[in-house]
Amino acid sequence: MVAPGLALGQEVAGEQGEAQIAPAALVPLFPGPAALLDHKGGVLVANAAAEPLLSAIAGGALPALAAAIDAALGDGRPRQEHADLPGARGAALQVTLIPAGGANSTTRQVLLLARDTTLERNLIQALMQSRQLFRDLVACSTDFAWETRSDGRFGFVSPRGALGYTARELEGRSARELAAPDDPETPAPAIWPFDANAQLEAVEVFLQRKDGSIGCFEVSCLPVRDTRGEWLGTRGVARDVTEARERVDALRRAQKKLNKLANTDGLTGLLNRRAFLAELDKRLERHRRNGLRGTLIYFDLDNFKKVNDVRGHQTGDAVLKAVADETRRLVRALDLASRIGGDEFLIWLEETGRPAAESIAQRLHEAGRRLDREFGVEGFPLGLSVGAVFSRLDRPETAEALISRADEAMYVAKKGGKGRSHIAPPPDDDAGAAS
Repeated sequence: MVAPGLALGQEVAGEQGEAQIAPAALVPLFPGPAALLDHKGGVLVANAAAEPLLSAIAGGALPALAAAIDAALGDGRPRQEHADLPGARGAALQVTLIPAGGANSTTRQVLLLARDTTLERNLIQALMQSRQLFRDLVACSTDFAWETRSDGRFGFVSPRGALGYTARELEGRSARELAAPDDPETPAPAIWPFDANAQLEAVEVFLQRKDGSIGCFEVSCLPVRDTRGEWLGTRGVARDVTEARERVDALRRAQKKLNKLANTDGLTGLLNRRAFLAELDKRLERHRRNGLRGTLIYFDLDNFKKVNDVRGHQTGDAVLKAVADETRRLVRALDLASRIGGDEFLIWLEETGRPAAESIAQRLHEAGRRLDREFGVEGFPLGLSVGAVFSRLDRPETAEALISRADEAMYVAKKGGKGRSHIAPPPDDDAGAAS
């Protein structure tokens, strides 16, 4: 349930220091109803236009929209929902829900953006009552109203015309000639609304304007039938939503950057500790349920402090970035890699055992020798100490507990001399270990 309560948005630092607008700060900029909801559905910030919509949700008048908000908060997927505000003059709204904030349901937020579709609804109702009323309404509308015959050619077009064409230029022309090329950026709809034999609402269609540019339109339509029910053609309205779509795309790009900032280490681009732990807990549960082992490797840099002291922190940062690059080259797309702090790193290898651990450990030591040649301080060799452990099959284990075991294995390696590795036996197996 949505509960009222307002808070201010803040700016966050983006990549290379540029300012990124937080979702809360975008709310007052949106031209229609907009609000940012917390993980319980409570209102963090909203603009004035959103007040009737939020009141209707809080009062239980829009259960489908409330359920969609709960679903978006739960699974982190965007949604669209239609909402009719209660009352004699209630508006019809198309509501877009964009998940924001953290990666899990306890920190996730939802950005609610609504667009007034009352005109489209009223136009469709008017079409059902009177063709003349339809013509009168669309004559003063900025939307593109149209009617096609059974051959898919325009029989009527709004007096204002559309797409840079006059009404006379479009009448008699096939609507399909206006379709933009079908590609990933401008996909064709599953059902072409301009000759549809069924009622459709808010179908996204990309059309090519007279000047060659591509526009995005939302098209709603109704079939036209004679007294015997025979299909004669289709009529409907189309709204140019190109600018609105670009705004939503910009919001999504900004949210993607925010999510990246929230989940990655700012220096190396690897997962940060919080994101690594959250994902590792999921992997551990799946592995145990399916009877599969995974490998966790914990390693840090030997004599890294000496590099910082002698060659400076800028060189130290270069070392950490180089380690991250080496790590990315070692792991597969399905594996995980993290810098959990300082010069300490973690690698999770999906569905692997001792051979993979030995191979990765050897390659890490080779990388350490390359780093020493480039960044090392004489008399203080730069290398890597590596510890490896395997996930349990006998009982559940948290990511924190597994990391603690890997940390212990790494320090066993350090006690044996820097630049070494220790691979611990599976905790639920009597097999021996080797260092």
